[in-house]
Amino acid sequence: MSTERKRRVNLAAAGRNSSATELPPESTDFEAARAAFLRYCRIRNLSDKTLDYYRDTLKELERQLTTLEIERPMDITREHLMDALETKRSEKIKRGRAATPADATMNKLIRGWRAFFNWIHTEGFIDTNPFKGIGTIKSERRIIETFSNTQIKTLLDAPNRSTFTGYRDYVLMMTLLDTGVRVSELAGLRLQDVDWRDRTLKVYGKGRKERLVPFSRTLEKHLREYTEMRGVIDTDHIFVNIDNEPFQVRGIQQAIQLYGQAARIKGVRVSPHTFRHTFAKMYIMNGGDSFSLQKILGHTSLEIVRMYVNLFGTDVAKQHAKFSPLERL
Repeated sequence: MSTERKRRVNLAAAGRNSSATELPPESTDFEAARAAFLRYCRIRNLSDKTLDYYRDTLKELERQLTTLEIERPMDITREHLMDALETKRSEKIKRGRAATPADATMNKLIRGWRAFFNWIHTEGFIDTNPFKGIGTIKSERRIIETFSNTQIKTLLDAPNRSTFTGYRDYVLMMTLLDTGVRVSELAGLRLQDVDWRDRTLKVYGKGRKERLVPFSRTLEKHLREYTEMRGVIDTDHIFVNIDNEPFQVRGIQQAIQLYGQAARIKGVRVSPHTFRHTFAKMYIMNGGDSFSLQKILGHTSLEIVRMYVNLFGTDVAKQHAKFSPLERL
C-alpha cells in the first residue's frame, strides 16, 4: 500500500514512485536536511562564527518542530513556523526579558530559519517554501548608550598602570576608544597587523572581511610602550594575559566590567561595545562623515551609521551651524 502525501517534492524522480522511502533524506529527515545545509555553508567557506549561528538557530527550530510533532521538512507549513515563532517569543517574555531584546533575538532566529528554508527549497527538497512572506519583527529602536567624557577619564584612570596587566588594560581601552573595533577584532589583533608607518591596524571582521583601521599618534605612543613591555613571547597576539597566552574575548569583557564597578560608573553598561558606540558618537560629533565611519566600523551598509547620525543629530546640527558653507560666504 502506497503512502499518501499531501504535497509532492520538487524532484523529477519523486512522481515515479509514491513510496516515501525513495525520497531524498533531506525531504523526510530534519537532521539530514540540517547536516546538508551546514555542509553547504562550509563549502561556501563561511566563518566558524556563522556556522555556530546556523547550528544554534536550527537547533531551536528542531525543538519547536518536535513540540509540534513535525519531523519531515516536507511537512512543515507556514502556520507551523508562525506557531513556533509565537511560542518562542512568549517564552522569552515570560522569562522576564523586555520586549525589545526579545524581538532582537527573534530576528536572529528568523534570519537563520529563512536561510535554511530558502536553501532546501532551492535544492528541491521541498515543493514550496513555507518561510516565504515571513519578515523580521519590527521593534522600537533603543537609545544607544555611550560614555560621557568624564566616565571615559574615570575608566582610563582605573587600571594600575604600574603593573603589566594594568597597563595592558589601559592601552586596551584606549584602542577600543580610538578605533571603534569590535572586542573579537581586538582579541584577534596580532603584531604583524600593526602598520606603524601609516598608523593602521589590519582588522579581520565579520564574514572574514579584512579592513584597515587608522589610529592616532597618542595611541601609537602607548601601543609601542605596551608592546615593548610585552616582550618576545610564543604567541604573536598583541594582547595577552599574565600567562603570556592570548587575552580572550570573555576575559576582556570581564576586565572592563570590573573597571566599571571600581570606577562606580552608573547609568550605562560598561562593556567593549559601549566603547564602540562611544567612538561612533564622538566621531560624528567631531565632524566625521558617515561614509568614512562606515569603513572604519566595518559595516556592510549605511543603515547603522545613519542611526548614529540620527541619534546625535543635535550635535551634528551644531557642527553644521559652525561650518556651513552658506554662513561662510
